[in-house]
Amino acid sequence: MRKKNVMNNFKNQIQSGFVFLLTCSFFITSYAAFEKQLGDFNYLFSGTLIEESFAGKNQALLNNNNEGNKIWFARHTLDLNLDVKYGQQTYDQDVLKAYATVRDRGIWGNPESIASTTEADTKVVDSVARRHKHAIPLHIFWLRQVWMDFSLNAILGLPFCFEHRFKFGIFPFQLGRGISLGDAYATGPEILGFFREDVVNQYAPGGLLHGELLPNQLTYDLYAGILRNRMSSLSETGAAIFGQEYGRLLNPQRGSGSVNFVIASKASWTPFNNASLGKLVVEPYALYNRDPEQRIEFRADALGQLGTIGLAAEYTYPRFELGFDYAFNLGQQRVRGWDRNQVKEENRNGFVVLVNSHVQDQSGQKIPYIKGSKAQEIIDCAFRDESQNSQVIGTVDSVGYLEDETTLKNSATRFRDPYTNKYEGWMFVMDCAYNALQHDLKIAATAGIATGDDNPNEQTRDGVYSGFIPLQDIYSGKRVRSAFVLGGAGKLRRPLSVPVNPQSPNRFASNVNGFTNLVFVGSGLAWAPSNWPKKFSINPNIWAYWQEKPTKKFDAETNQQLDCPANTFLGTELNVFMEYYVLKDLKLAMVASFFIPGRHYKEVKGLPLSAEQKARLDRLDRTGFDADRIPNLGDDIAYTFNLALTFKF
Repeated sequence: MRKKNVMNNFKNQIQSGFVFLLTCSFFITSYAAFEKQLGDFNYLFSGTLIEESFAGKNQALLNNNNEGNKIWFARHTLDLNLDVKYGQQTYDQDVLKAYATVRDRGIWGNPESIASTTEADTKVVDSVARRHKHAIPLHIFWLRQVWMDFSLNAILGLPFCFEHRFKFGIFPFQLGRGISLGDAYATGPEILGFFREDVVNQYAPGGLLHGELLPNQLTYDLYAGILRNRMSSLSETGAAIFGQEYGRLLNPQRGSGSVNFVIASKASWTPFNNASLGKLVVEPYALYNRDPEQRIEFRADALGQLGTIGLAAEYTYPRFELGFDYAFNLGQQRVRGWDRNQVKEENRNGFVVLVNSHVQDQSGQKIPYIKGSKAQEIIDCAFRDESQNSQVIGTVDSVGYLEDETTLKNSATRFRDPYTNKYEGWMFVMDCAYNALQHDLKIAATAGIATGDDNPNEQTRDGVYSGFIPLQDIYSGKRVRSAFVLGGAGKLRRPLSVPVNPQSPNRFASNVNGFTNLVFVGSGLAWAPSNWPKKFSINPNIWAYWQEKPTKKFDAETNQQLDCPANTFLGTELNVFMEYYVLKDLKLAMVASFFIPGRHYKEVKGLPLSAEQKARLDRLDRTGFDADRIPNLGDDIAYTFNLALTFKF
């Protein structure tokens, strides 16, 4: 009887919740169907619900031999928007605007996909263990954007002829085409190779001053954004994170001023806009980004100061379109001098022992960590300089369980001297299109280049980094669209050469993605018949990609990198975008993409990108070597498929 009552209560709760959701949905859709005007206030509620499914194969490693390289899932994305305008009745203009978007997104059957915490360093006794983060397995709403925009003329009573406005909050902002500076502040946990236009889960907080200097001809934007603030509490400013930096052993606290911020400006100039010449819009721009806690090997072991100057333009004539974006980097990365020695855990005969990671005895065994001991005092107070690598720093009578006289010797890579990398990369992208059949058919082409370079932190010396550095970019093309290599947050793995210098922070090849070390050409067609009763469009595209700076070949049979450059041709992407409006506000969309690897992937086939992949390669039977069964990075065709229903209300 009690069980029956419990089941009935549970059933009633489910029914009540279902009725509540239906009531809320009815209220929302009814309210959103009309724009409400109450005096000076104008309210508009809207929303977007996307139900979609993804499938893909080989999208990560291009290798049929990896059974785990297949994926399928379904998910939803719900955005609710509130747009408020104030002042039209009294001031004859919207002197104040406010906007907010809340989002809920999650993969069906995988609650851990909804949201996660940031990474944190964990500590066991005196040992800094692995970095840790965990999921938030609840369908929660979070603010995707929320901002306020007001007229400086009206609020401050400024007698300007042209309007100037100030916006602050969380909102999107980009320069040019969003390559030099995009709005991908907090991107979702997307899977490699899947195209998403709404990949940004949250925009960066900041402020924007916008104004007009010449009517319908010249405007300006001054923007400042906060990307990371580590001085919002005394625990953050007092955190002892610099104890391993040269000269900071007795002063390890973070201190104030640790804010990662970006300052950007752009102008939009329209020299002409008429029937005879068409329309030309020119956008010069510049940005400065200061990141005081970049991570190369350890948290905050480098300071980056990035500057970018660029010029973008768009020209349209009745049937012809042309645009480009060009930019180059300035600035530098100052890598701090660092003592790599840390307290680590080590398994010795079944017992967990704390050891010094970069100090060893005469037999090559790592010295145990004993806080307050004479040996530890010698280790901590050792002179910090690369010249002390592999040098004996002292002798003690005993260390821990070692009762005999023990020699303390630095490892060959304990110290890393400070050095500076100067930024000198650049990029250029352009596209054009011709509109035919009464603008129902668009024929487009694109080409671009972004310089690349080897990892500048493989050697501890001053140098120049010639690769272009984008900031928060998710550029996937404008008139010609990419769905695999550049689309959304899915980026093709493009490893650099394997480092050979022992001072390199990683013994595996670094991966690059996004708009760097890349050359491409592409073309596409976009057909959207205007005489069909329901909206329909189809957009097939083809792309070809190359490396700008070649990397070295890899021989899987001998398990070593060859001292000669690999072919730079990365491969060919074929994709198609299709949209069909089943109803006025209900859209069925499909995106399919195929990537055919080029000669480059054949010549680096088998390249390990992690310790786990290297172990798989080491297990190969060299006597019966089979080039078709090589694990890790391969050269097989990859594909992705996305089907979505989008309802706007």
